Amino acid sequence: MKNDCFNVCKGIAAFGIVLIHCDLPSPVGGMMNGLARFGVPLFFMVSGYFSYGKGTDTIKRRIRKFLGLFLLANGIYFAWRLLDFWVKGGLTMEAVAAFFTPESLLYWALFNESPFRTHLWFLGAMLYCYCMYGFLVKQRCEERIYALIPLCLAANLLLGEGLSIMGRGISFLYVRNFWLTGLPFFLWGHWIAREERRKGLHIRPGLCLAAIFLGAGLSMGEMLLSGGAELYLGSIFMTGGMFLLALLHPSFGKGSLLAHIGEKATLHMYLWQLIVFDITDNLAYRCGVWGHIVYQWVMPLWVGLVSWLLAEALVYRKKGAVKV
Repeated sequence: MKNDCFNVCKGIAAFGIVLIHCDLPSPVGGMMNGLARFGVPLFFMVSGYFSYGKGTDTIKRRIRKFLGLFLLANGIYFAWRLLDFWVKGGLTMEAVAAFFTPESLLYWALFNESPFRTHLWFLGAMLYCYCMYGFLVKQRCEERIYALIPLCLAANLLLGEGLSIMGRGISFLYVRNFWLTGLPFFLWGHWIAREERRKGLHIRPGLCLAAIFLGAGLSMGEMLLSGGAELYLGSIFMTGGMFLLALLHPSFGKGSLLAHIGEKATLHMYLWQLIVFDITDNLAYRCGVWGHIVYQWVMPLWVGLVSWLLAEALVYRKKGAVKV
């Protein structure tokens, strides 16, 4: 059954992720960055939720989908990086080979860090989630690893935000990956689906709203305290609160633009927004407005709008191709 409220939340998350990648200026921009950190975890939770009870055929189909997207997106961004090198006069064999060093490939395999663009880690992590889940379904033990949820999230907060607060931060690669972000949120969504099917949801909407507002306040404060992290305690509260609220009110936002965006456009928005960002930033630099405060505030809004319109065009084109 379609959940319109999930789609609304996904639409909000998609524009929030644009803010993360584009960075609004000033402390306000930093707080908005912290606030938007619920976005990617929400997508993993929704995927885990809708994987509950699915057979191996469905999981295999999702693996093929994300594998195709993984290869397509990495191929396009590889070509995009080569084009950038060529325009700047730096296209050499050494520059190309730097993408495929043993260290780079190791990080790609272990931590989903694409050598072509960092945001593509999401595709690798989601692919790992479905592969892992398919294996667990075959072994009939997918519900035996729920204990990893708090362990992985605690490790994420300690190694990411915790060490940053103590001034001993480590690379984001070690927390922003399948192991400490994708897996726990995927499993959390799956666990909620199990509890909903077996016992029903016995939670008040007011509690969900309280978690969202508490999480929002914590996220902005944690951002200022830590100087920046991939995940905050507040992000966990926000993600869980929004997720549960959507389950309690599945028809909220039905027919709205955000619900449409969340259902149809979010993946394309996520994948191609950095191409829009690069083109916008280069044009602004050439026009001499790159450092202007007005441009810095307007640019994220522009990138979000154009990314959405591009996603709509790609969805429309795909729909037309299927009809033909």
